[in-house]
Amino acid sequence: MSTKKLNSTNTLNEYYLDERCTLNKVVRIIGKRWVSEILVLIKQDVTRFSGLKECLNGISDNVLSKVLSELVAAKLIEKEVFKEIPLRVEYSITDSGEELVKVLHELCNWGKQHIPYEVRIQPTSMKKS
Repeated sequence: MSTKKLNSTNTLNEYYLDERCTLNKVVRIIGKRWVSEILVLIKQDVTRFSGLKECLNGISDNVLSKVLSELVAAKLIEKEVFKEIPLRVEYSITDSGEELVKVLHELCNWGKQHIPYEVRIQPTSMKKS
C-alpha cells in the first residue's frame, strides 16, 4: 500500500482546509462509504460484526473492519470484547455517535426535500455533470 506524500499540494490543501473549518473534518468522516449505514444499524442494536455484514449487502470483511476501527477511533462507537470462547465482540454507539445520527437523519430529510427523486435514486456514477 502506498503512503501519502506529506508535502504534496493535495495533502497540504487538505490540512489547510481542516484547520480552517471543522465541517471539513466531519464531512471526511461521514462522507466515507458505509459510515452512515453502520452508525444507524448500531444505533438500532445491530451490535455484532456478523449482523452488520448481513445487513450491508456488498461490503467486504476488510472494509467493514476498517470502518468499524475508524468509528471507534473517532469515538462514535465503542467496541467491547468479551473474553469467551469463541471470542465475542459487540459494538455500541456513543453519545457523540447518537448526536451524529440525529444530524444525519436531518441531512437525509433535507436531501428528500431539495434533491429531486429522480436524481436521488440514480447511482452517482450514472449522473451527468
